[in-house]
Amino acid sequence: MNPQVVEYYESLFKFEIMQEPKPLKELVEQYVGHDATHEQSILAAYANVLKELIG
Repeated sequence: MNPQVVEYYESLFKFEIMQEPKPLKELVEQYVGHDATHEQSILAAYANVLKELIG
């Protein structure tokens, strides 16, 4: 897992949520579909953003 990729996807998720409210899980599936080599980093970013949103 690459910390820079995790950070990139965290920022991307936050940006996407603000621009076009769509389910975060749907975004994760979309990004994993486009970038399967970074699947673990994307899932880590998802978990981090989810924790942030929940508090």
